[in-house]
Amino acid sequence: MSIRIRTIRPSDQVAVMDLHREHYWRSHCLLLNPDFYRWQFVEPPESLEEGGDQSIVAVDDDGQLLSYLGLVPMPASCCGRSLRAAHLITWLTPPVARGRGVGMRLMSHVVERFDFLFGRSVTPAALAIYQRLGFRYFRVCSRWAIVLDAKSTQGLAVDPSETSAKRAAARAVRLDKPPAFSVATQVPLGASALFARVLSASTAFKRSQEALAWRYEKHPYFRYVFLTLGELDELLGVAVVREEDVRDRLGKVLRVVEFVAQPEHSRELAEAVAAFGLEHGCAFADVFGMSEHFVSGLVSIGGFNLLEEPDLKLPYLFQPWDADRDPPGLLFYGRRDGLTGQPGPVDDVTRIYVSKGDGNMDWPSWVPSADGHSIAPPTRSTKE
Repeated sequence: MSIRIRTIRPSDQVAVMDLHREHYWRSHCLLLNPDFYRWQFVEPPESLEEGGDQSIVAVDDDGQLLSYLGLVPMPASCCGRSLRAAHLITWLTPPVARGRGVGMRLMSHVVERFDFLFGRSVTPAALAIYQRLGFRYFRVCSRWAIVLDAKSTQGLAVDPSETSAKRAAARAVRLDKPPAFSVATQVPLGASALFARVLSASTAFKRSQEALAWRYEKHPYFRYVFLTLGELDELLGVAVVREEDVRDRLGKVLRVVEFVAQPEHSRELAEAVAAFGLEHGCAFADVFGMSEHFVSGLVSIGGFNLLEEPDLKLPYLFQPWDADRDPPGLLFYGRRDGLTGQPGPVDDVTRIYVSKGDGNMDWPSWVPSADGHSIAPPTRSTKE
C-alpha cells in the first residue's frame, strides 16, 4: 500500500470529521464542534502564519484518509536554544488502516520535522510507536492543590470522611496579609518578557503576547483572568486562572493554568492566587503539569502534591464531577544533538515547564459537538 504523509487540506475535512464521529474513543468528541476546531487548529499564531490548520494526515493513492494527527506548531526553547516544537492534540486511525505501518510512518515524519513535542494520554497501541521513536511517557500528570475553604473542599472529595475532613482543615491556607496584585482579562504588557526571563534556563513552549492572547483572550468557551505582580513594564509574576463550577455539587474550583514568577516572588504570587480564590469563594485551587521547581511558591504557603494526601482524594473533572477519572499522562519527545554534547530538551524533566494551558490539558468537556451530543454546560457563567 502506498502511503503519503502531508499537511491537511480542506478536502480532507469531511473524512476527518467522519473518522472522529465513528471511531473517537469517547462518546463525546469536542473536535466535532466547528468553533472549537477552528480555534484549536486554525487560529494559533504559528498556524495562521503557515496558512491555517497544520494537522498531519496519511492518505493512500486515492486520497483516502488512513490516519489523522491534530497538531499545533508552537515554538519552544531549551536553555536558550530555539526549538521547532508542537502540541500533539489528537491522533486517530480507522480500524481498517491499523497494523499496516501507517502510524509509524506518520509519527516518524513528525519527529523528523520537530525538535520537541508534547502530548497527553495515549492508547497502548500508540504508546508502542511513541516508545520506539524515543518518546518519554509519564502515566500520571503531577497535580498540586491549595485548600482555601476546608468545608467546601471536603464536599468535593471522592470519599468524604472524618479523616478527609481533618486533612482538609489541616491543609487550609491562612493568609495574614494578602499582597498587592492586579487583575486583568487581557494579556498584560510584559507578560511574554517575564515568561522568557523566568524560563530561560528551562525547556518550555514560548509564550509570545500573540500566543497568550490566542490561548486566553480568544478561547471560545472559557474565560481567563491574569493576576500580576509588579508594574506592567517590569512584571515580577503572572498567574492565569479561571473559576470552574462543579455540576451537581456545591462548590467552585480555581484552576491555575499558568504560574510563573521570579524565584524571589514565587511565594508572593502564590499568596495572590490564594487571595483571589478566597475572595471569589473557591473551595481550592489546583495546578497541573508543571515540575515542582516552578510551583515552589505554592508549596511554601501550604500547597501540596495530591500524592501527599491519599485521604483527601479530589477529582480533577468537575463538569461533570467524576470520581473515577485520574489526571492524564504526559508525553514528551526531545531531539538529542550528539554534536554539541548538550542534554536534550526532555533529558531533565525537572526543568520542563508545561502547564494546563499547553496542548489539550484544559478542554471544556461540556461543549456541544456538531452532532449535538454533549454533557450539560455549567450552571453559571464564569465570565467576568
